[in-house]
Amino acid sequence: MYDAVRNLLKTSGFSVIEAFEIEGRAARFAPIPKFLSSSEVGAYLNQEFHGGLWQHQAQALELLGRGNNVVISTGTASGKSLIFRALAFHRILLDSSSRVVVFYPQLALAEDQLRGWRSMARSLGLSGYLVGRIDGSVKPAEREDILQSARVLIMTPDVCQAWLMSRLALPVVKEFVGSLTTLIMDEAHTLEGVFGSNFSFLVRRLIAARAQVTNHEHHPQMIAATATIANPSEHLRRLTGSEFTVVDHEADGAKQHERWVAHVGCPPGDELTLARQLQEAVLIHGREGAFITFMDSRKGVERLAMSTEEDVKELFDDAAVSPYRAGYTPDERRQIEQQLRSGVLRGIVSTSALELGIDVPSLAVGFNLGIPPTRKAYRQRLGRVGRTGPGAFVLIGTPNEFRQYGTSLREYHDLSVEPSYLYLNNRFMQFAHGRCLSEEREALAASGSLPRTVEWPTGFDETYREAQPGGDRSREFDAIAEIGGDAPHFGYPLRNIGERSFQIKLHDNDDSMGEVNQSQALRECYPGGTYYHNMQAYYIAGWQTRTFQQPYIRVRRGTPGRTTRPRITTWLNSTVTSQDVIDGHLRRGAHGFLAECQMMITERVEGYTDGQGEFHSYRELQQTNPNMKAKFRNFRTTGVVLFVDQDWFGQGGVRRQFSDVLREVFAHRGSLSPQDIGSTASKISIIGDGQRVGSRCVAVFDQIYGSLRFTEQLYIEFESVLDQVLSALAVDPKSEVELLRVVEDVRKEVGNFTSTSPFSIKAEELPSGFEQVFAPGSRVCYRESGTLSEEVVIVEPAIIDGPLMYRVEVQQQHGPAIRRYVPASLVEPSADSDAWEYRWWNRQTQTYEDPPNGSG
Repeated sequence: MYDAVRNLLKTSGFSVIEAFEIEGRAARFAPIPKFLSSSEVGAYLNQEFHGGLWQHQAQALELLGRGNNVVISTGTASGKSLIFRALAFHRILLDSSSRVVVFYPQLALAEDQLRGWRSMARSLGLSGYLVGRIDGSVKPAEREDILQSARVLIMTPDVCQAWLMSRLALPVVKEFVGSLTTLIMDEAHTLEGVFGSNFSFLVRRLIAARAQVTNHEHHPQMIAATATIANPSEHLRRLTGSEFTVVDHEADGAKQHERWVAHVGCPPGDELTLARQLQEAVLIHGREGAFITFMDSRKGVERLAMSTEEDVKELFDDAAVSPYRAGYTPDERRQIEQQLRSGVLRGIVSTSALELGIDVPSLAVGFNLGIPPTRKAYRQRLGRVGRTGPGAFVLIGTPNEFRQYGTSLREYHDLSVEPSYLYLNNRFMQFAHGRCLSEEREALAASGSLPRTVEWPTGFDETYREAQPGGDRSREFDAIAEIGGDAPHFGYPLRNIGERSFQIKLHDNDDSMGEVNQSQALRECYPGGTYYHNMQAYYIAGWQTRTFQQPYIRVRRGTPGRTTRPRITTWLNSTVTSQDVIDGHLRRGAHGFLAECQMMITERVEGYTDGQGEFHSYRELQQTNPNMKAKFRNFRTTGVVLFVDQDWFGQGGVRRQFSDVLREVFAHRGSLSPQDIGSTASKISIIGDGQRVGSRCVAVFDQIYGSLRFTEQLYIEFESVLDQVLSALAVDPKSEVELLRVVEDVRKEVGNFTSTSPFSIKAEELPSGFEQVFAPGSRVCYRESGTLSEEVVIVEPAIIDGPLMYRVEVQQQHGPAIRRYVPASLVEPSADSDAWEYRWWNRQTQTYEDPPNGSG
């Protein structure tokens, strides 16, 4: 396939915009460290590697032998796994009571690596079953037996959070945690953002539990491995609270094969067509090897695999191409991986789910649609090909794919990877882990105070006190407290904050076909839409969100080839006051302001557009099918708001284009995942200086519940980002003159902004005995079982046994509306600011007063 793709792009009329070769290199060796030389592990290494270890392997093992925490930051396919396997088995052979935990971020990677661990165990004369694996695919009934017999335990962080840490009171769990001597984190570059920040609390809680069981503060030795971290020592220190020594690319002694990298151009919108043509060509002309195609759309992965397989199925006895993405069942993933390794599959189309270190030696060619979302992703995807021979990696996109960001393919390749983001001060995340830690302390009969055996992130002391049962909890934590319920370890998954996940099922009592979070559900599983799973089309029949039941999405077999696209409307509410402006980030001029502030975002899917371009509104569909209801997601976050009070900034279409290109350039500049950043240019309601503005605003915001403040850098570097937007528009022949002019005018306007104090809202104090409530008739949102239900209508406030309640009217799918009482703490404003208002209410006399202008 390597020769086929190179010949194809040279001779078949494809538009190769740029190409270059990465030269191969010979291996560099070093002796096996002396502390291993007399052990069984040393004998094994001498037998397997006659010329010694690769240089970085020997250096890392030497440091580990001295007791250092080590992060190995060398290239893909550089044998990092051998390093931590050698140390783990050395420890076990010296002390049979020693336990090792190995964290892999994905199920597929854990299963792949289990084979290597057990193979090395057997080569050392040990039982392969001394290496156990516990993840979501292992039945709970089997886990305690595995924990008791295993000396090396392979886990995903997710199952450690949901299962192991919730069972610290069990003797077998307590014994295992107390015997933990070594903690290994593979693919550590994935431990960033939401997942990494949650993991950071998890690893501290695990270390604290170990210290409590053993009654001493000595930490387990830690090893991390990654090919793509910009500052590995600093990142691992923040991630774990401990110091690490780095073995990096300068010490990398692994052999590397040559690789050829190319950018192939096509008109905008033709990327899928070109990818299909290239895939079909290498399948036909490349008799050896396999290809992998990466794209960042789950639906796109399904459609591209389906179309390619349909075109070439007559040429192969078995399926030649398969899709692969998150959301598949463990059995489905195993079957695809086995077919790929055995050679039954000649190609695979994948999201980032196959980006990590799963070793498939046959992969000779890689394709990527567009620019990968981060340079980390680019390095990982490039590293999937050319492991046992020459490899080719082809990026498919418009001719200006790189030039629009002021770079070239070669310059992009040579850039360092971006910093790894951790935001450990997110108070919602801290509250969730405070709830978990409180239960863990109780299970170990420890005091309720915060353990001091680890270094906790700033602010966690106070949040931990609020998270404890009976603590003086702020109302802002009510919703996330309800999500955790009586089982916080299960209720707070590591890969999102404050959001429920939905199972996908054919029938109510069926096993799950997959899982999506609420944000994904709005975009992929909206009622009436088409959902693709393993090259099968399914029709979304409705959402089931009953109280006291895991929410799920019901599907049925759909029509092959049917396509739909959701229409999602975004609302934004905020105030530019001292309460909501962050770190004083407000600049103001004669005609507007720029601010980083707290905000409430509502995303609502209003209907869908079919393949013929016809829009189907839920307002109309619901008349005949009550399951066709608009779904929405309501979340608090932070973002950057720009208000320009000029006529030229009042045109909605141009303003939307401006917000889109601002978001895209900023996300690319910071190598942020597209799903982590949102933007809007309409339905914005901002209160500042006692007045409501919004018709001349744009906003870019974190899509994460509670925010990780990704957009802080946009505020700090706003003018520089605008300059990059201008450069991108200048090289795009389709750029509209009006948009270019607006960006230039915004650049001039913002250049005159200066830092200032937050606005104040002109409001009077509440009269004695009154409190602020939603006025009767207001349409608001109610959070039930941690998930926002449909909008409800306020009938009246009420006092029942102390706390404030509301009597609300709820529209039913079948039958007339019903009325019920709900806690006021779980009621939030709806997206449409015209749909609700505040009034002042006296709970003694049950009379109202209107607040003065500007206070609501």
